[in-house]
Amino acid sequence: MIDTEKKLSRLDFNLLIPLSVLLKEKNISRAAEQLSISQSGMSKTLQRLRDLFDDPLFYRTSRGVIPTVRAKELELLLPDVVAALENIMISSSFDPKTSEKCFNISVPAILSHSITLPLINHLIEHAPNVRINEQQILLNPLPLLESGALDFAVHLQKPDDNNFAAISLGQVTPIIYAKQNHPLFKYKQVSLEHCLAYNFVELLISSGDVIPADNPLNKLLFGENKVKQTILTSSQMHILIEVMNHSDYLFVGSSLQMSSMSLSQQIKPVYEFDMSNKKPFDLYLIHHNRITNSEAHQWLKQLFMTSTI
Repeated sequence: MIDTEKKLSRLDFNLLIPLSVLLKEKNISRAAEQLSISQSGMSKTLQRLRDLFDDPLFYRTSRGVIPTVRAKELELLLPDVVAALENIMISSSFDPKTSEKCFNISVPAILSHSITLPLINHLIEHAPNVRINEQQILLNPLPLLESGALDFAVHLQKPDDNNFAAISLGQVTPIIYAKQNHPLFKYKQVSLEHCLAYNFVELLISSGDVIPADNPLNKLLFGENKVKQTILTSSQMHILIEVMNHSDYLFVGSSLQMSSMSLSQQIKPVYEFDMSNKKPFDLYLIHHNRITNSEAHQWLKQLFMTSTI
């Protein structure tokens, strides 16, 4: 512990308010009345202050008390100290219109258009100075949420740790997308076999991902005996869209993709997976309980929910 902290550890901050009142009133009886304590209680408090600052602080006169030089010095400092203590004890109010707060969020790249984009559009209009730092999603975002490096993470897995809260953002349905004029749209009813006749592009979901040929997601969606041929894997959605528009490649995305106006103008659903006999994909907004009492974080959480659900 440094010297300043050692000195402050001796200080009872409850004594600063009586000192401030006594300096204003310059009368022990009136100061006691202002603080709703007895005169003897005020006298005891004054003695503790004298011991603390090693100074008489006040001398009695026929009109009350007069401060010493040390007390006058303290009188100049006390307003700022009391104001600082008040700021510590009282949470500062959060105003989205004027706030310059920065939030760190993690959203799967495959959902960025449908989650991050509406969020940013709202901020542009209602909270123009609030900043969003979107980071690559990790397979396990909990350590970063715990350390404070992340404020929120959108994830498909609900944590089983009570230190974290998970709010459901709903369920996502996997869908195969194609460019607007893809040959598959000539069929009245497109089957999975129709789709598997074409090559696919795939989006990296998280940093450090290595997508194997036997990706468990592929087995869940396509079945044990059906394999899709992936030609390009990238972390950049716009690259995949560009490639799709210059080829007949397909892309497996989510139902949320269609909420993005820019994407819906370039690609559209060609096949929706039947999830009736499969476990649905639940989407969660996860945060650590450390932000529970933060007005700013609760505001952004509500915004996440209204922008997504």
